[in-house]
Amino acid sequence: MKSVHSLALAVVAVLCLAIGYYIGTQTNMPGVDMMKSDVTADEKGASSAKTDSKVLATVNGKDITEADVEILYNSLPPQYRQAPIAFLKDQLLQQMISMEVIGQAAEAEKLADQQEFRDRLSTVRTQLMQEYYLKKKIEELVTNDLVKAEYDKLVADFKPEEEVHARHILLKTEQEAKDVIKLLDDGGDFASLAKEYSTGPSGPKGGDLGYFTKERMVPEFATPAFALNKGEYTKTPVKTQFGYHVIKVEDKRETQPPSFEEKQAELHSRVENTVIEKLINELKAAATIVLVTPEPAEAGKPEGADVEASPADESSKKE
Repeated sequence: MKSVHSLALAVVAVLCLAIGYYIGTQTNMPGVDMMKSDVTADEKGASSAKTDSKVLATVNGKDITEADVEILYNSLPPQYRQAPIAFLKDQLLQQMISMEVIGQAAEAEKLADQQEFRDRLSTVRTQLMQEYYLKKKIEELVTNDLVKAEYDKLVADFKPEEEVHARHILLKTEQEAKDVIKLLDDGGDFASLAKEYSTGPSGPKGGDLGYFTKERMVPEFATPAFALNKGEYTKTPVKTQFGYHVIKVEDKRETQPPSFEEKQAELHSRVENTVIEKLINELKAAATIVLVTPEPAEAGKPEGADVEASPADESSKKE
């Protein structure tokens, strides 16, 4: 598994240019949908015999097939699979040819027989076994019921807060704000006046700030905003570090807990961590573990006291 990932990292630099060009030439990102269908097809095809796959190249008699290229493509990080496999196929094939000639050269020099390689291979084998074990245990122990129970706990602990949907008109001076309030008093439309007079980034959107809780705004703004009733606007300018505001509250409501779909991925990861931590603790409890600590030095014994005296030392003592 890790060897495939290492190979994937080797092609990333080449793919960055290709993918960047692809994305730059697409306006509606069709590659994303195509990518999804390719991945699905790859997963289904992975179980079929490799001999059924079309041979794309041979390197000293060793076949590189479409299935090999698809496996490499699917091992790439998601951001590199924004482009469809058809767009990257040639680059992936060339990289696989490069890696194959390197691998064959290493075999020819019998590097696999060297102790350093054998030691590394043993370490990688152990790491792969650990990864595979944890992957299997996650699939076995992390159930939908556990994830749902974690979501139910989140909902039970959720404390709703008041939030308002407000608009504002930001002006440079207090007098300008007073003039806008007069226009509102005379029947002016708040959103239209915001588009015409507001200096804030929300001006083109009619001053719309959307829904927000009290702590998301500076206190000088939040306090008068939350004091308004639905449909009311401030009758005096509101001063903050940004200038002078005229605020209107469009709606008020209580915050709602996020949906299960919004939190599912996060909760799944949280349950995974909990399950794995519990599993490791259980394995440790069942194992015989002895921590070996170095013997403490004898008290008062100077360093090097066990070293025998040299002849020169002995002669100096006699004198």
